Formats: sequence, C-alpha cells, structure tokens
Amino acid sequence: MKSWLPIASLLLTVKAQSQTAADTLRPDSVIVYGFAQNSTIRKASGAVAVLANRDWQRFSPASVLSAINTQAGVRMEERSPGSYRLAIRGSSVRSPFGVRNIRFYLGQVPFTDPGGNTYLNQLAPELFGQLETWRGPAGSQYGAGTGGVLLMAPSTLDSAHLSIQLQAGSYGLFQVAAKAQFNTGATHHQLLVSHQQADGYRQQSAMRREMLSWTATTRHHEKATLYSTILLGDLFYETPGGLTLQQYQKDPSQARPAAGAFPSAVDAKASIRQQMIWAALREEWKISNQWTLNASIYGAYSSIANPSIRNYEKRSEPHLGGRMVFDYSTTLGKGKLQWLTGMEYQQGNFRVNVYRNLGGEAGALTTADKVDPRILLAFSELKLAFEKGWSFSAGASITDNKVRITRTTETPEFRFTSNYRNEWSPRFTLAKNFRNLTAYVLAAKGFSPPTTSELLPSTSVINTSLQAEYGWNYEAGLKGSFLGSRLYADISFFHFRLTNAIVQRRDASGADYFENAGTATQKGIEASLRYAVIQNRHSTLRALLAYTHHPFTYDELKQGANDLSGKSLPGVPRNNLVAGLDYSLKRFSAILNWQYTDPIWLNDANSEKAAPYQLLSARLGYKLGMGKQQWEVFAGADNLFNQTYSLGNDINAAAGRYYNAAAPRNWFAGLRFSR
Repeated sequence: MKSWLPIASLLLTVKAQSQTAADTLRPDSVIVYGFAQNSTIRKASGAVAVLANRDWQRFSPASVLSAINTQAGVRMEERSPGSYRLAIRGSSVRSPFGVRNIRFYLGQVPFTDPGGNTYLNQLAPELFGQLETWRGPAGSQYGAGTGGVLLMAPSTLDSAHLSIQLQAGSYGLFQVAAKAQFNTGATHHQLLVSHQQADGYRQQSAMRREMLSWTATTRHHEKATLYSTILLGDLFYETPGGLTLQQYQKDPSQARPAAGAFPSAVDAKASIRQQMIWAALREEWKISNQWTLNASIYGAYSSIANPSIRNYEKRSEPHLGGRMVFDYSTTLGKGKLQWLTGMEYQQGNFRVNVYRNLGGEAGALTTADKVDPRILLAFSELKLAFEKGWSFSAGASITDNKVRITRTTETPEFRFTSNYRNEWSPRFTLAKNFRNLTAYVLAAKGFSPPTTSELLPSTSVINTSLQAEYGWNYEAGLKGSFLGSRLYADISFFHFRLTNAIVQRRDASGADYFENAGTATQKGIEASLRYAVIQNRHSTLRALLAYTHHPFTYDELKQGANDLSGKSLPGVPRNNLVAGLDYSLKRFSAILNWQYTDPIWLNDANSEKAAPYQLLSARLGYKLGMGKQQWEVFAGADNLFNQTYSLGNDINAAAGRYYNAAAPRNWFAGLRFSR
C-alpha cells in the first residue's frame, strides 16, 4: 500500500455521474434501519440521529470529528491527529483512546472486535455514508454496551461514477482520495483509495493513513442480494503525551518532556502503528412474503505496534464472527406484527507481547500473553403497530461474554478466565405517532464488560478484579416536523443509573489502568433542531442547533479514606451547544459552524478542570459544471477564534498531566472532480 498511482489510473477509466439520494433528503424523511425500524427518523421510537453526505461536506474532508460533534449527546475527541475517541452520553470516562462501550456495525456486520475495541480511526472519512447513532443501551439487539450503537452504511451510489479529491492545509496536511463505481453484469462495485498525512501542531504528532476498500452488491436472485466488503488499512500516528497545566500554558505545542526516570515522548518515539484487513459477506434473502433472512460472516486481522514512554507493546488480533437475523412480518387486523430473532457470535485469538522500549525499538521481552475473547449473543424482539398510530415493542438478549488470558512468560503459566454472568438486556418501547409528531417512552438495560485493553492495559498488569458495568436507562422523547416539513425538532430526556462504573486512571509513567468506581447517575437532556430558513430554486439557507445537558454525578465513590460521592463525572462537559448556518446560491456555498463546550472536570475529586472554549469554523465552495464533468473548489478554516484548548484530556492522570492541546487557527483548501 505504498503507492496508489496504479489504482488511481484505473479509476480514471470510469465515466459517468450520479448523485447520492441522501444529499436531498429532509431530516423528517430520512430512513433509519436500527432495531429493524425501517421507518423515517421522525417515527423511530428512540434517540437517534443520522449523518449523511451533506453533513460530512460541511467541514474539512480530513476528519469526521466536526460532523459527528454536531449531534446532541455525542462527543468525539482527538488527542492528536489519528488518535480518536468517541463517547455517547459520557462513555469516554473509560476510554483513553479509541471507541469503547459502543458497538459499531459496518454494513450491518459487526466491526467492533470481540475484545470490545473499535478501531474507528482506521476508516478514511471518504468511506462514511449514512451513519445512524442510537443513544443509550442497545444490548437488546446489538450486544454489550451502555453508551449506544453506531450503524454505518458505506458511501455508495447507484450508477457509474468517478470522483477524485485533493486537499492541503496547515501543519503539513495533505490528502488525496479517489472513488470509482461501476457495474459488471448483476454486480455493482465501488473502489475507494485514500491517502492522508499531516505533521501535526504539537511535537511528536505526525500521522499517515492509507486505506483501500472494495464493496460489491450482487443481486444474484430476484429475492436474494449478496453484499461483499474488503477493507485494507495502514495507520501510523505519533503520540505526544499529556502535559501539566504549567507546561500547557507555557507551550501547548510541546510533547511531554522527560520526568524522573521516564524519557520524553520524543526520545521514546511514542507512536502507534495499526494495520488492518477486514472482509465480510452479507446475504439478504426474502424467503417469503412474511419471512426475511439477513446473515453475515466476517474475518479480520489487526496488528498494533505501540512504543510508549513506559514500554513497547506489540499486538496481533485475528478474529472472526457472524450475525444472523430472521424477520417475520404480518398484518394483524388493522395493525402489524413484526418478530425479529437472531444471534451474533465473535471469537478472537489475540497475542500481546510487551518489551522494553529502547528509543523506539523493541528491547527485551517482559511479558507475553494469549488473550482469547468470545462473545455469544442471542436476541428476540416483538413489535406491534396498532391503528391510530400506537406502537409497542418488547425485546431482550442474553450475552455470554468470556475472556481467557494466559501469561506464558511466567512459570507455571498464569491463567485467568473472566467470570461475568450471562447478562439479560431487555428493552421496551411505547410510541404514539400523531400527524406531524411522535412521542415515545422506553426502558432498557445496559451491560458492558471490560474490554481486553482494560483487563490487560498498558501497565501490563492483568486486572483480575475488574467487573462489568450495568444499569437501567429510562427515557422519553418528542420529535416532529412543522411548517411544511421545513422545521424538524427532536428532544429527549433520559435517566440512567450505572453500577460498577469503569473509570480510567493513569500512573506516573502515563500508563492507563482501570477500576470499578461505585455507582453513577447519568441523566440529561438532548435536543436538536434543523430549519430551512430559505428554500427555493435559486438559494437555500439552513440552520441547525444541537444542545446537550449532561449533569452526570457519582452516587457513591470511595477512594481509600476519600469519599467522592456526589462529585461530577470527569471528562463530561455539563453543557454543550452547537449552531450552524448553511447557505447556497446556485454554484456558491458558505457554511459556518459554532460550538461552545462547558468546563470539564479532569479527575474524580473535581479538583482540576479544563477551561470552557468556543470554536468557529467556516467553509466556502464553488462548483463548475462542464457537461458530465463537475469541479468544486473549496477552502475553509477551523478554530477561527484561535482558542487554546485541549481536545481529549487524559482523565485522572498522575502528576496532573491532563492536557492534549488541539491546533490553533488552521486552514485547508482543496479540489474535487467528478464525472
């Protein structure tokens, strides 16, 4: 994957143009598929948001972070370029990096591995199509996780198409991507090749990502369709490390300096190299007028090398799995009955070796572990739709989650097997659909066992006492379309009591470890609004607003002699507000996006907090049409207020090394060609 030129040359031979339907959809007509809703987003009984092509194109094509952060209740962070973490309703309190406590499905196939980790940063932004974000426990159909579930459909078009995009920007940003879609017989293909690199704002924060994907849709029978996907990813990014407040205020661009016996991030050549291959097949078969079968299998292999300040870790993570869902639908008087039942299975055979870090090279082996995670999920749900707009659903799943760890560098070998209970995760919903308004209530239980990275963190100490976190979520919501569907509004209220909350801590070297921290109450309000202020043949002006209120607290938390009960959960801003304006006039477009984030507590004791910040971004575009060929020139800027802020704090870090400074004011510009 060192050069994409031969592939890019191949893509240039494809000649036609199409438009993705998601570009023209109004929020009240977007179809969502999670929990087998197959309904418009307005009629879906749950807290769900959808991002599509128009949303990704509001920002720099280098990252999906800004678009994801326009959703209420969702927070994506970037400690340094390529080092993402994602939280739904505060789940980043246990995630030093990556995506945990959230299930991610790519084309209805599990992408989260059996160890509970999701390498979202491997996916190039150009791959993202429609992304459904369901907030709150989703275990009744999608496995363990108290945060929520992400369902992504790769960006595809119906007809032949070619697009090429180039972008450059501040701090060495360079990006090139090419996408081609074409048909061969009954099969529709899509090829995507992407390269991105950046030097980064901070020392020791360069990144490079290359990705190749192929997807195919084959209608091999009038009642059956086969979906195929292959992803290849190669990601490298440097990790500058957290700074103390004094270091952050003096020079936020510096990497973590040496301290005591520990080297600096630069001297340790702290970084992460991830390589991935992921392949999946999914069959959708209409068995009869009432029965449909959706079955998938996948296989994946991830390789991770991580020289850090403390050690040098190498991981190999082969895993496989599958999912099968039977869907039965029939009329019931003037209503409808739907029954879904199925299962999901994942098995991993991981190897984790830890060495001494000799200036970025692996030294003597210190520990070697075999880690074998396994997940077996069985679920069933019954849905009833009555006349006059009433609907009710009741579903439940049972999860058998086991992790076996064998430390081969000890004599005799040390063996540990997790003892999590087989957990039931029920979910109940009741909804009433009026002419333009939907009201719903739901109750759902969430269950989230520790990930393999939490059982065996970067301290290399196997955590045999860590237990799963769980709790009940109660929720009510309203969503509706008004003013001839020009205005769409959505508000939800939730109350989630979490028991055995898993929280992150860091030792003096910066290595993370995890503990169960008593009980926590996570309640809040999430609201969003989209309004077409102007909408005619020549111009449009659209406004969006998203507000999140998350006053999360510990009900009970004791650390030694310290009683921290009643303290706020760290890492979670109490209030977050996003507002945006999108204007287009014929070929010209202009976009503004503003975000305010409240102060964020940095530790359980609530003795340190990060300052609030405001971000303003802008993007301008101009399109040129020449027959079948379309050109777009675009340029923009992020952090126009030039704020100094930390986007991805290291929670509960030793010695107060909480801060990971984000880039100040920065620019980007690019060119997109399609035909």
